[in-house]
Amino acid sequence: MRTAARVNARRAIGAGLTIVLGLVGAGTATNGCRSGAPPRPNLVLVNVDTLRADHLGCYGYGRDTSPFIDRLAREGVRVADARTNSSFTREAVAALFTGKLPSTSGAIGWAAKPAPGDETLAQILERAGYATGFFSATTVLTDPGFARGFGVVRHLTEAWGASGLGPKLSEEALGFVARAPDRPFFLYLHYLDPHGPYAPSPARYRKFAATPVADPLNIYSDVRPRLNELRAAGFGPGDPRFEDQVARYDAEIADTDDAIAALFAGLQRLGVLDRTLVVLTSDHGEEFLDHGFVEHAWTLYDEVLRVPLVLWPASAWPASAAERRAATVDLLPTILDALGIRDRPPGLDGASLAAASAARPFVAELLIAERNTLRALIDGRWKYVAAQRWLDPAARPAAARAENELRGSGAPPLDPCGAIVHEELYDLGADPRERQDRVRDAADVAVRLRAALAPSLAACRRSVRGVDRPTGAGLDEEDRRKLRALGYVE
Repeated sequence: MRTAARVNARRAIGAGLTIVLGLVGAGTATNGCRSGAPPRPNLVLVNVDTLRADHLGCYGYGRDTSPFIDRLAREGVRVADARTNSSFTREAVAALFTGKLPSTSGAIGWAAKPAPGDETLAQILERAGYATGFFSATTVLTDPGFARGFGVVRHLTEAWGASGLGPKLSEEALGFVARAPDRPFFLYLHYLDPHGPYAPSPARYRKFAATPVADPLNIYSDVRPRLNELRAAGFGPGDPRFEDQVARYDAEIADTDDAIAALFAGLQRLGVLDRTLVVLTSDHGEEFLDHGFVEHAWTLYDEVLRVPLVLWPASAWPASAAERRAATVDLLPTILDALGIRDRPPGLDGASLAAASAARPFVAELLIAERNTLRALIDGRWKYVAAQRWLDPAARPAAARAENELRGSGAPPLDPCGAIVHEELYDLGADPRERQDRVRDAADVAVRLRAALAPSLAACRRSVRGVDRPTGAGLDEEDRRKLRALGYVE
C-alpha cells in the first residue's frame, strides 16, 4: 500500500505541475474541478513535529529517510536556510499562526497559545471564503486558541504512545477535502512523528537499524533523566544504544514521508491537487547530544532551530525564497501573498519571502521558566545567545525529573524580559555547528548583538508585564496531563 501511494503521489506531482497551477498567478484557478468557486487556490500547511532539516535527503542527509519530501523539494522551492522561532511546539505553532514572536504576543511557556487579540492565519482565510480544517496527532495543541478560524477541528488522540498516526491523519484530512463545500479549502496538518518516544513501524525500523536493539531505551523515562550516568557509561555516537535512538528517529521520518505521499495521492484522486499550494515545514528539530543533551525545548542551537521549508509547486512561490533566510513568522505573510490576499494583521514580526528587502536579524525564543529561558539572535554570520535562566547539560536531568509537578505554585520566579545571566556567541560562517563560543574574544560583536535584542525585550515587557510566573503555574490539570502524555514531564 505504501509503495502504491508513493507511486501515485509521484504521478500526482507531475500532473499537478502541468495542469492549472500556472494559473494561480493569473488569478483564474478554481477549487477542484467544480465551477463557480472563488479564483483562489487551496492551501495545505503540513507541520511535521520535531523534524530536523539535516535528517532529510533534500538537506544533505545520507540515509534515505525522505524520498517523497525530497521529490517535493525538487519540484518546488526548497528554502535552504529556514529556522523556527522557538524549540517548543506551543510557542512555535503560535508564532506560525500569528506571524509574531512569542514575547511579542505573550504566547510563552508551557501554556503558550495564540493571544485572543491576535488574528490567526485560519481566521484570515476563513474571512476570505476558505473552508478550514485542523487535523493534529499531538496532544499539546488542543487549547481552543489554536483552533480559532477552523471550521473543522480533529485531534486524533490524547493517549500516550501516539506514534504511527500519520496514515490516519492523512486519511482524516482527505475525508475533509472530499466533503468540503464548493469553495477553496485550507488544511493544517500536524504530524507527530518523529517526536519521541521514537516508535516506528517494525519493518521500517529494521531497514534503518544496522543491529536492532531488543530492549531500546525510552527517550523520556530512560535517557533524559539518567543521561549523566548513561554518558559516563559510554552513551553517545558509536554506542549501539545511542545509534538505535537515531535509527528509530530516522525510521519515523520515513514513516511520515509515506503518510505525506498518501496525502498527495489522495488529493490527486479527488481532483484538487492541481489547484493546491503546499507548505511543508516543522515546529522544531531534535537534539542528539549535539551540545550535550537530548530531545528539544531546552536550547536554541541550530539542531533544534533549523527546520525544512518546502513550498510547492515552484510556479506559485518566489524563486528568490530558496536563498533567503526564512523564519516561521515569515510564513503567514508569505502565504497570504501567494494566495493573493492583501489582509495583514498589524504588528507582524515576519515579512513575506516575496518582498525585496535586506536580510533582517533573526530572533528565536524559548521562555519556559522550568527550563532554560533564552533568546537567540542571528545577524549576518553571527549568532548570539542570551539567557535569563541557564542550566548546563549536567543539570538538566535533575531539572527534567523535577518537572513532574510542573512546579505549580513552586515555579521558579521568572522575568522573561529580565537580566541576562548567560551569553554565547558563534560565527556561523566559520563554525556552523556552534562548537566554539566566541563571546569573550569577540566581545564587541556580543555587545552589538545584545543591543540588537533590545526591541525583543521591549516587546516582551509590553506583552507580559506584571506576569511573574507565566509558565507551569498557569496550567490547569488537563494541560499538565497532556504535557505528561508527550513526555515533556515524567
